[in-house]
Amino acid sequence: SARASSSSSSSVSSVKSKASGESFAPPRVRRTAAAARVGRPLARTGALAGTTSSSSTSSSTSDSGTMSTSPGDAAAPTAAAARDGREGRVAGISSSSSSPESSSSSSPSSTTKASAAALFLAAAADARDPLPPRAPLPARPPPARPTPARPTPARVPRDACVLKISRKASAAEGCSDGAIVPRSSSRRVASSSSAAADDALFLGLDFGTSGARATVVDNAGAVVTETTARYPPIVDGGKGGDGVPEGGWAEAWRGALWSLLDRLDADVRARVAAVAVDGTSGTVLIVDRESGEPAYPPMLYNEKRGDAMDFVCSVAPDGHTVRSATSALCKLHSWWVSNGERGEGDFALLHHADWIAHLLHGVAGETDHNNALKLGFDPGLGPCGDYPAWMKSLPYASMLPGNVRAPGTKVSPIATARARKVLTNPSGCVVVAGTTDSIAAFVAARCTTPGDAVTSLGSSLALKLVSTRRVDDSAKGVYSHRLCGSWLVGGSSNLGGWLLRSNFSDDELVALTDKIDLEDAEKESAVPDYYPGVLMGFGMTVKEATDALSPRPDADEDFLRAILGSVAGVEARSYGEMASMGASKVARVFTAGGGAKNPKWSTIRSRAMGGIPVTASEFAEASYGSALLARMGHYDLPTYVPEE
Repeated sequence: SARASSSSSSSVSSVKSKASGESFAPPRVRRTAAAARVGRPLARTGALAGTTSSSSTSSSTSDSGTMSTSPGDAAAPTAAAARDGREGRVAGISSSSSSPESSSSSSPSSTTKASAAALFLAAAADARDPLPPRAPLPARPPPARPTPARPTPARVPRDACVLKISRKASAAEGCSDGAIVPRSSSRRVASSSSAAADDALFLGLDFGTSGARATVVDNAGAVVTETTARYPPIVDGGKGGDGVPEGGWAEAWRGALWSLLDRLDADVRARVAAVAVDGTSGTVLIVDRESGEPAYPPMLYNEKRGDAMDFVCSVAPDGHTVRSATSALCKLHSWWVSNGERGEGDFALLHHADWIAHLLHGVAGETDHNNALKLGFDPGLGPCGDYPAWMKSLPYASMLPGNVRAPGTKVSPIATARARKVLTNPSGCVVVAGTTDSIAAFVAARCTTPGDAVTSLGSSLALKLVSTRRVDDSAKGVYSHRLCGSWLVGGSSNLGGWLLRSNFSDDELVALTDKIDLEDAEKESAVPDYYPGVLMGFGMTVKEATDALSPRPDADEDFLRAILGSVAGVEARSYGEMASMGASKVARVFTAGGGAKNPKWSTIRSRAMGGIPVTASEFAEASYGSALLARMGHYDLPTYVPEE
């Protein structure tokens, strides 16, 4: 799903990236009250300590999401978003997120007691105003740290195509019991008993379409500090419509990584014990097998490789996730054919998050269950998942990542010289298997119960539902991920917040939202649905989706109301379709992304789903979810949910 983009890079000064020499906007750093407690034991609050509203500059979910474009679409919404603002300003109206206990289905009159305009402008000001003074972290002289030898993690034969995990790790990832461990689990309490005795910190890195974000949490899961980095300016339209930044995507990601880490306080970096990375699902790189350096421009999540569809559909079963022109397997096959049907001995495929992690640990062939899904990995095959036999027989099977690990399990200690220079924990720092960006946003919401759902509402729409059953159907845009032993049934649509951005300015969104009267029964009964019957998926081009916005009501606020309701209809029908296919019925929905900031939109969505509670996620950043996975891996916990 396309992630809305960061603000125009012309609004900030530029600094030089040490890694690539490219021009990068300086990252913003946000510290919370928890930062002052680093260095001494912390209470296990399991809550965000002292957080403040922050403007996102990395993007939110893009887990399956292609922004479908046709060759004639000169102004794809994601390209505009990349220049004009991240999802928080694409779809967001109010900077205040409802608490999880506050249902959006409450009377709209309660949401208008505070001015939506004031809240929205406060969020916009947050992106511009100087950050508050930061209290110094307690000093702790680090002991001498010898340069370690480059570690080599346990590997598996390439033909096995899946990591053989120890029984301890298997229990931690949930393969042993097939269910997410509830919050009251005594097993987790026993596993995390050592957490209160140390001052370890955990780093989550989220790389989106327009920028990157780092979040550091403590041993109780409370946020210590956050920082963001924008990519260089877009200079080319690109095949997927998102554009290509100066120097190319790989250098943008590399520069942002080192910029994020360099901006963290030295005392924080010296205490980071584990790091996990999330990236856009379906984005892949063809890299040199030995060095890991890109040998071909990255192929983004929304790039279609229709030339590979005939072959992929001939080998993959009906309904399989890879039977989509945007799948990672279609991209790999398209590249292999264009390269003369050769190169499998010299090159390898890595996903977006894999390559960022490789810059830290330097180990080839590492990925995770969630990123590998669109490549063809089957999380339900065998005890912990595997590539199916038809994939292992492909002529380029040797290019597939050989180690596919469960999110939240250890991969390897950091080993590259650049990583060791900035992550200086004398006790060592390990890279933990990450995930896709939308699943990281799901983890951040800390959902565990069948029926819990997270809608990531940025420039596009991504849905994730905890289910007791797995359901998959590529024709309907539905697929299932595996996380901590439970199924996450989901899908995406490109009908999201970009529709607002392409029709209204930020100021207009604020003013017009205030004018919407959800209690006007006559108007509510006459609201048009621009996408009747549309479910998840990316069959509509940008032009088709735009042309469907007709007829346009005379009043602008009525037009805005119609767009909000039409997107809400897509979401409601999609969750209903999941249930009709056998997934658990949705019971409550948490919202991540800019759409979570508009309480009237939440009310509209709740009504569309029959009154199901729709609330904003308390922890909405994907980087926070990745930080929880890093914490989970460090302590070998069976779940990402902090103990309360």
